[in-house]
Amino acid sequence: MEVEERELEASLREQIEGRNFAAAVALAQHLGKPTESIKELQGAAIKQYIIEYRNAPGATALIGEFRFTADEVDHLLGAILEEVKATGGKRSPMAGRRYDAKAMKYLD
Repeated sequence: MEVEERELEASLREQIEGRNFAAAVALAQHLGKPTESIKELQGAAIKQYIIEYRNAPGATALIGEFRFTADEVDHLLGAILEEVKATGGKRSPMAGRRYDAKAMKYLD
């Protein structure tokens, strides 16, 4: 059992480093990580869907799946706006290559 847990921990680190936050949430839950850590990963996943993927339906689905309250969503959106303001309206530090779910392609 201990070997399997170490492998799952390593996989969790890989998912976080690879910015696969939705997968990291599932692993963290499976490993029984503290609620606060899981909530941070959930927030990162939602932000990624909003900022990088530009996938509003996906973000909405994650918000429902993760059971975020309206206040938590407001706080998350406020954090995104603060990031945008801090970068002078330029791309967020979190934003990498952007995928447009409606167009079904990566943007330049």
